[in-house]
Amino acid sequence: MVFCDYGIVLRRRPLRENDRIVTIFTRERGKLEVNFKSVRLSKGKLRALAEPVSWGDYRFFLKKGSSFPVCTGGRTLSVFPCVRLSSEALLTALYFCEVLNAVTPAHQPSREKYDLLLGALRHLNAGLRVSPWTRRAFTLRALEAAGFGFRHTAIGLDAALWETLHEGTWTEVGELGAVPRALDALDELLLKFFSEQLGLRLKTLDFVS
Repeated sequence: MVFCDYGIVLRRRPLRENDRIVTIFTRERGKLEVNFKSVRLSKGKLRALAEPVSWGDYRFFLKKGSSFPVCTGGRTLSVFPCVRLSSEALLTALYFCEVLNAVTPAHQPSREKYDLLLGALRHLNAGLRVSPWTRRAFTLRALEAAGFGFRHTAIGLDAALWETLHEGTWTEVGELGAVPRALDALDELLLKFFSEQLGLRLKTLDFVS
């Protein structure tokens, strides 16, 4: 079966000598683990479509009885070039991808998550300053979309701030002032969730503010 879908690359890892397994969050089918054959060769034609923080229109082939599609083609819609010019923005984008991957089972479509990630990457690509609240707001929204939300959890944050983190535009989030006590309280909540509920610590957390 051949099918096409829009998707954003969350991560990649090597497979055998020349292939890669690429995790793609697609608009219609959710998270897929995809085989990119021969993509690690210098002449690999699909290398751009296999890079993390890339948005593309993909064509897949799925053999009958398999759940592991092969990418057979596609076109790049954006590699978010402005994000790649800033180490802070790129690390934040990679954090977004890691969070979404962590809270998303395979083959569970969610247009809400897809739109959240795409919108956040577009915001970073606009070249605006990365606010200390940006990644925290993204995490809260991703957890909400995954059914783990803290929307109605009382952690002592200002009500207007809490509402903006969940519902405000990315520009409004970026304009929030830094409140160290509030940032620390939210970080403690999120660290506890990922550690106790998912049994992991996000690798990119060491590189983002």
